[in-house]
Amino acid sequence: MVTLPGMSEDPPSDPLARLGEKLDKAQAGRPPVRRAGGNPGMQQGLALGLRIGIELVTAVVVSGAVGWAIDRWLGTRPWVMLVMLILGIAAGMLNVYRAVTGASMAVGYKAPPPERGAGWAARKPNDDEDC
Repeated sequence: MVTLPGMSEDPPSDPLARLGEKLDKAQAGRPPVRRAGGNPGMQQGLALGLRIGIELVTAVVVSGAVGWAIDRWLGTRPWVMLVMLILGIAAGMLNVYRAVTGASMAVGYKAPPPERGAGWAARKPNDDEDC
């Protein structure tokens, strides 16, 4: 077998194995990374924030689009769109208020105050209801 200068007779080492070794060395010197997946409170806060933002933006965009369509149909530009934008902003703020306070129940419904030391299953039913 003929060998050229600068070439070794050893088989070439696996490039993926060398890369893996380099990565292991580089990661060994770094501090561990904390991820958001380990904190449920942070995930709930992020979910609530995204929900609030999406509800507010959606209410304004949908009401503006409906107002623009009505204005175009009736030829009353820009008055209906301005009124609908104001109503959309108000509806978006109401949705944000309901999401933050947890007031997503039906109108006129008031949740009973929680009793200390007793869960929902331990509560007695209200006997003053006729239905």
